[in-house]
Parts: sequence; C-alpha cells; structure tokens
Amino acid sequence: MQKIKQLVTELMDAAAARGLAEFELETDEFKIKMKMGSAQTQVPAVPVVAAVPVATAVAPAAAPAEPAAAAAPASAAPSIPAGRTVEAPLVGTFYAGPAPEEPPFIEVGQRVQKGDTLFIIEAMKTMNEIAAPCDGRISHILAQSGDLVEYGQVVVVMEEES
Repeated sequence: MQKIKQLVTELMDAAAARGLAEFELETDEFKIKMKMGSAQTQVPAVPVVAAVPVATAVAPAAAPAEPAAAAAPASAAPSIPAGRTVEAPLVGTFYAGPAPEEPPFIEVGQRVQKGDTLFIIEAMKTMNEIAAPCDGRISHILAQSGDLVEYGQVVVVMEEES
C-alpha cells in the first residue's frame, strides 16, 4: 500500500507539471483515476479485489467543500495587496525556509535584492528556489510552509525599489 501511495504522489506531481486535467492508470492489481481540480486533487484507487482508498490526505468529507474552495480564489483575487507580485512558476509544495528547523528565507518588511532566494517550491522531489525578480521590500507572504501552491498563484508581494 505504501508503494501505491508513493506512486500516486509521483503521478499527481507529474500530471500537474504537465497541466493534465485527467489521468488514468490500470494494472492487474489496481486502478487509479485522477481528476485535477483547481483547489484540490482527488485520487481514489480501486484494487481489483476490493475498494480501498489510497490517498489518505484527501478525505471523502472534503469533496463537497471543493466547489466552495474553487470559488474562493476568484473572490480572493481582488484582495491581493498592491505591489510587485511573485507567483508560483509551477505546482508544488511551498517552503519558506531551507529546512523546517531553519529560519525562513524572507520575512515581512525585509529588504531583498534581485536574485535573492524568496522561497522554495518542491515538485516531483525537486527543490526549486524562487528568486526575487527585483530589489524591494517584502510586504506580504501569502503562503505557509507545507501549503500546496498552484501555477500562477501569488505567493509573495513586494514593494519595488528603484
């Protein structure tokens, strides 16, 4: 079962990286069908012998909340603070620092220079450092370590300096 969970996680990352909306895999032992949503991914797996949920992180009770969660980004978009936005260049897990026990790369109010690492996005077991696009001051950090971020999601807002 652990191998299946790992396979499902890798398939989710690969499908998301390629922008796939749907994916299906069937073997003699199990069948996986994934439908990618804007708020959350559901990944039920059905072995040929009996139905067994594979992805324990996606609780069945969370499914009815998805339409409301999908509507939230549309209403949240106008509330993005003014300034230079730094968006997630890929789908993955946001990390504020290099390791859980280490301090974050940036904090609100901190001045950064173009090229400084702002945060990390992990995708397919690869850590991708996201750099500051310009010199400026961090005015808002809109994600927390461990959050799943979508492609194009605003993660940091900066006040540019000339």
